[in-house]
Amino acid sequence: MSAFPPLRPTPKAEPRQYLDLDLTWLTNEARNDPATAQQIVEAFAERVQTLQRQTDELRADNALLKRSGGQQTTVEQVQRLKANLRDMRNLAVRKGLDQDVISMVSFMGHGVQLAAPAPMEQTLTVVTSPEEPVSTLKPICLTGGTWFGSLMAVTSNMRLSLVNGLSLRYSAMLDWHDARPIMGLGLGRAERVEAICSLDELRPPHDMILVTRQGWARVMSWSHIETMALSGQSMTLPGTGDTPVWLGPGDADGDLLLLTRAGRWTRFPIGMMPSIGCAGISLEQGDDVVCAVVLDKHNPAGAVWFVSADGAVFAIASAGLPAHKKPGAKSTAVARKYVGLACFAVTTRKTEFAALLSNAGDLHVVSMKGLPIASKPADAQPLQVSGQRLIAATLI
Repeated sequence: MSAFPPLRPTPKAEPRQYLDLDLTWLTNEARNDPATAQQIVEAFAERVQTLQRQTDELRADNALLKRSGGQQTTVEQVQRLKANLRDMRNLAVRKGLDQDVISMVSFMGHGVQLAAPAPMEQTLTVVTSPEEPVSTLKPICLTGGTWFGSLMAVTSNMRLSLVNGLSLRYSAMLDWHDARPIMGLGLGRAERVEAICSLDELRPPHDMILVTRQGWARVMSWSHIETMALSGQSMTLPGTGDTPVWLGPGDADGDLLLLTRAGRWTRFPIGMMPSIGCAGISLEQGDDVVCAVVLDKHNPAGAVWFVSADGAVFAIASAGLPAHKKPGAKSTAVARKYVGLACFAVTTRKTEFAALLSNAGDLHVVSMKGLPIASKPADAQPLQVSGQRLIAATLI
């Protein structure tokens, strides 16, 4: 009689049950049983993913410890600074000083906070010098937020940086001349800023999601994100030549939609992504991901607002963009002759505005109110809001 328990004691046996058994015995038993072999592979894949996640966290903790000279004071210092920042922000809110802004960050790590435009449809101009027009700053990042808020930036070296909004100079006149190198980024040679998002580190999200141009996606807890940012430790990508393209808060109960430059999309449950990340989309040759958005699959009134690089916008109901069961599915065209730039999750219950930056430096403030929401991609009716090439966009 075998000294080991049966491989599948019940139809609901989970792969992790096989991790405690002898590998040689398992291999022999599974040689003529493909179903059992698959369960064993899944079990060890799960173990590898867990070990990889733990390794990343330990590497970040080790780097953070080395930065502090081996002293266990770093966490205390961070908590003290957070307390001071919380007090300062609460005072600013009470005094009406924490106003809305648009953070504008160039790939070289220069940044400025622009006064948020009034919520009305209009076209403003970002002031630059003739020697340095906006077109020379691209790729450039925009994100809406508040003066005392924070930014999370990710670089081409897969390094995260948490930047307090006060590190950026404020420009009431939308003047790029006020931009300065952002303290704390510490960009190395050939390293550049690839993506930013606004957040409140005093009330942080539970998880954040990182997406790369080749479609690799990963969910990370806020504690892991914060440790990586404080330590300066870089993450490792599974492939070569890949760079980040989008970073934002995530929800394990939501869906992730990826948008490509060729105007194709795919959607899948965030909860189906393994802890070490995975390929989220099957890309067409020569295509790459340009943006992502987290969707609430329980909100029947939700919609996705698409911004085209050629200056057109349109909206599609979330229900008309059905999710696949798991990541890695083939992409689908979202509209004819659409060049992907950005996409945003919106609700029809309130008015949202977006700021669209053109190649010429014009900042178009566009309202979503009245924009028809197509029930499916085939019914989308693009609205041309700019006759210029758009290079960045954000909600405000």
